[in-house]
Amino acid sequence: MNPYSFSVFFFATSTLFIGLLIWYKQRDAVNRSYLLFSCFVALWGATYAVVISDGVPAPWALFWARFTNGSALFIPVTWFHFTLAYTGNVKTHERTLKYLYALAFVVSCFAFSPWLVTAVRPVWLYEHYPKPGPFYNVLTFLYFVLVPVGFIPLFLQIGKTAGQARKRVVWLMIATLAGFSGGALTFVPIYGIPLPQYGVFLMPVYPFVMAYLVGRKSLFDEYQLIQAMQRDKLAAIGTLAASINHEIRSPLFVIQGYTDSFMGHVQDGQFGNEAEFRDQALKMMCKINLQATRAMDIMKRFAVFAKTEAHPESPSRALRIHEVLENILPLVGHEMELDKIELINSIQPDLPAIAANVRQVEEILFNLIVNACQAMKSGGRIEINAAFDAEKIRISVKDNGPGIPGDKVAQIFEPFYTTKEEGTGLGLYVTKQLVERNGGRITVESRVGKGTSFVLEFGRASE
Repeated sequence: MNPYSFSVFFFATSTLFIGLLIWYKQRDAVNRSYLLFSCFVALWGATYAVVISDGVPAPWALFWARFTNGSALFIPVTWFHFTLAYTGNVKTHERTLKYLYALAFVVSCFAFSPWLVTAVRPVWLYEHYPKPGPFYNVLTFLYFVLVPVGFIPLFLQIGKTAGQARKRVVWLMIATLAGFSGGALTFVPIYGIPLPQYGVFLMPVYPFVMAYLVGRKSLFDEYQLIQAMQRDKLAAIGTLAASINHEIRSPLFVIQGYTDSFMGHVQDGQFGNEAEFRDQALKMMCKINLQATRAMDIMKRFAVFAKTEAHPESPSRALRIHEVLENILPLVGHEMELDKIELINSIQPDLPAIAANVRQVEEILFNLIVNACQAMKSGGRIEINAAFDAEKIRISVKDNGPGIPGDKVAQIFEPFYTTKEEGTGLGLYVTKQLVERNGGRITVESRVGKGTSFVLEFGRASE
């Protein structure tokens, strides 16, 4: 085995291992398509390594050359399938995928005949290298068309994501581009051109980067993310429902008290004449209208906050932080009251505006305040402050809770990491994504026994 064959063999075995690991972690449609892709890549790599090894008899080299290229027929198809599954576009291209798989299968039936590979011959440093048959052009076509096309859904996905999610897609593209670049160069000697095959040394970059993405960046945990996000949404709904019940009940009780009192006066005949009745009825209606307006205003705040935007990537606009807080503080007031948490809001109305999406900033601050409340179940204090300069607005949300150990602070924005027994580990992860989506930055400082402070940094809106 020479250095070239060893590099390809390592690439093949590592790719198969990563595919199996991903399938073991979560057996969904995305991971199944990736495992299928990994299996054909591994079959191609392992048998190609045999073909280019030194000292392999010609008949065996021909056998494995046909096997490796028969396997390679499915690599571009399964790659395209995987990228569609990863970006959620399989249904749109389902019929196309069926035709592509059928084409690859039909041509693979001729893999062990001269129609795909006619013979082996010496090319460059290799003793034996495949000589193409007429059907080999189908493989070349599939590879150099479907592989680039497969990158298009990933490229489009970059525009739909932000923060760590965007970085994961970018690194996935870089890793696979390295692998495919090395693989593309192996086609050249097949057509009799003695091009040096140093590109095969690029191919091990792919499994190394993929191992990092899977192990440290949760590349294939989208399904788990969706499930955990749903649990977070349900928890937020529980908080909102409790606040709605608390906030709305007060004006309703007042309205009920007014109407009971008025009806009692009517039944007791306490109004001396019709004019007094009309006068008292008008006063009563004004009071009821005031309380109903108060209830409607509370409901409006909840409805606006809970509304899912039709266009989540809507453009940023100038917004005032004190107005955002006015919208969301009633949503968490009941929880703070129950947990005996004092809120000190030092945000002034004259604080310069930031350029951001109002709904996303509301969710950011809501998440940070609720997170602080959950850290102080036995009571405490939350302080919201702000500072600014010519370019930036900095907002801090600080609590005097138990704090976070120094060795854990760096992990709190990672998905699924949580210090709470019933937490999903996605609240701060989502918060960071939303901050970065609005061109901002979030940092954290914490001391055990002293509390935690989150600092948000946004660009100033043009006045």
